[in-house]
Amino acid sequence: MRGSILLLAALSACAGPSVDETPDDPAALVELLGNPHPLRREEAVHRLTILGRTVQETLRDSEKTLARLEEDTLSVGAGLAAALDERSPERMVWRAWHVLRTGCLARDGNRVADALARQGLRLVEIYEPHERAKFVRYLARAGAYVNGAGDRHDLFFWIQSARREDGSWIVREAYAGLHVAFDAPFKQVAALDRYPRGSVLAQFLELPEIQKLAVVFPLLEEIELTYGRIRERDSESVPAGFHVNAGFALAGEGKNGGRGITCAAESELDPRETRLGKLAWEGHSPSDTRGPLTVRGNSFWGAGGLKPADD
Repeated sequence: MRGSILLLAALSACAGPSVDETPDDPAALVELLGNPHPLRREEAVHRLTILGRTVQETLRDSEKTLARLEEDTLSVGAGLAAALDERSPERMVWRAWHVLRTGCLARDGNRVADALARQGLRLVEIYEPHERAKFVRYLARAGAYVNGAGDRHDLFFWIQSARREDGSWIVREAYAGLHVAFDAPFKQVAALDRYPRGSVLAQFLELPEIQKLAVVFPLLEEIELTYGRIRERDSESVPAGFHVNAGFALAGEGKNGGRGITCAAESELDPRETRLGKLAWEGHSPSDTRGPLTVRGNSFWGAGGLKPADD
């Protein structure tokens, strides 16, 4: 199963006006693209993706700002390495997600692929749900996080690109996460205190819905913890948070049949985001506080498992 959704101290000084729903003018984003704080540049490049424009097209007359954004792309590998310093898996994937979005969104897809390859980030898989969408999965670091039971979790990420009318590709989104393979009975996995009490993954193993699912599909194959927006159709604004995707299968030879399940918990690490990509910085106070972990969906498992949604 391959599941996917899928630096704050200075932000109070960067807080802007209240969020509105006025559509962006690309020229109006130039100043924000040059903001010294990476999270404000991240917001700007995300808003550019909604307009279907790259930073190269928008900054043709702003060489200094374009050079700063090129630096963001060329330092993705270093930023992911810095994320490994985080002790908790939640903080690790949160930092990695921001590094990837700041350095990859609103760039030409081929240029990003070349830059990531030069930084030693290994391509693992390419998934193309249709001719206008492409997801590329990379391995950032094998065994990036090891829990108390010795289970090794790999830091991975997906780069999502959309094909434009002229045939070029623009990076639309990035997803970062930790993946661990168990291929063991759920009861055996859950019997040990594998994760810190109160952590997202510890809560996942304790969910009543997971306990019930494991009665029918007793083999826990793998789990992925990711961070990103928790999107809902027709919602005026959405929070960011943690996602857990897991695959369960029938026991026995062949493991014929299974289920995938997805859970999410809202986080206060980042402000809410409107449908136009604007962030509600005003009044936001970053915190490690999280909402309850709740089940958000399930699926049949098989033929390579879950993939990221083109949404």
